[in-house]
Amino acid sequence: MEKPYIAAEANECKQRAEDPNRHDDSRLIWAVLAVAAELRELRRLLAKRR
Repeated sequence: MEKPYIAAEANECKQRAEDPNRHDDSRLIWAVLAVAAELRELRRLLAKRR
């Protein structure tokens, strides 16, 4: 069984969310993952400042 693609960066998730060739459900999931990835990056940057 082939493993699914895992996007690690917010911009990768955002690109997939904006892809008009994907189903709406898939695009919504990728959009949520993009937000989560951006929040992770913000948390990482805030932790560095402490």
